[in-house]
Amino acid sequence: MSLAVSPHYRAAYTGDPRNVSLARNAIASFASMCGFSESDVADIRLAAGEALSNAVEHGRSARSNGFSVVCRFEDGEIAIEIRDNGDGFSIEGSQAAPLEERARGFGMGLMCSLMDGVNYDHNGTRVRLYRRLEEPHAPG
Repeated sequence: MSLAVSPHYRAAYTGDPRNVSLARNAIASFASMCGFSESDVADIRLAAGEALSNAVEHGRSARSNGFSVVCRFEDGEIAIEIRDNGDGFSIEGSQAAPLEERARGFGMGLMCSLMDGVNYDHNGTRVRLYRRLEEPHAPG
């Protein structure tokens, strides 16, 4: 019997802002290893960077100020999960102000525009980003 193993990456980081770059680069390397194009990897890197920056900025609590990253690649889709230990936020309330009045809060929209799916759990302390690998086109 053959057992299929899907590629994955898992790491925990301290809340040091310099770790955003380290984690972002690790996620981009993982996406590249999974076969995503340079353009797709750039999108994944940018979207993940937004989620990672939020985890460092808002993920501090009395228990911990770190964050964790888990990446999986299954059935042609990358799933990136970023968790922090902060208090979270109201998803609805974070987008309530009119766009022209917001000084911040564009990261969530950016992540949604770059990825095929974005889910928030536990009041935003767990973010999951999804992107499907495009099938290579046959020469025409």
